Amino acid sequence: MREIDNITLQFLKLEDYGDLKQAMIEAYPNIPEPFWKEKQLKVLVENFPEGQIVIMIDNEFAGCALSHH
Repeated sequence: MREIDNITLQFLKLEDYGDLKQAMIEAYPNIPEPFWKEKQLKVLVENFPEGQIVIMIDNEFAGCALSHH
């Protein structure tokens, strides 16, 4: 296990889409197209930005929580 220097919690941005998509593909390898489409993510970010959270570990995308209201 590697040492962690920095953990950051931040709001998801549309620029994070590539990292989010890759994480979802890796998390759900047995599901065809296991990722949200970019336009779906855009709606979430525009309508409820404070509900879309990203966890960064040492400045690398590590995970997220998506929600809607």
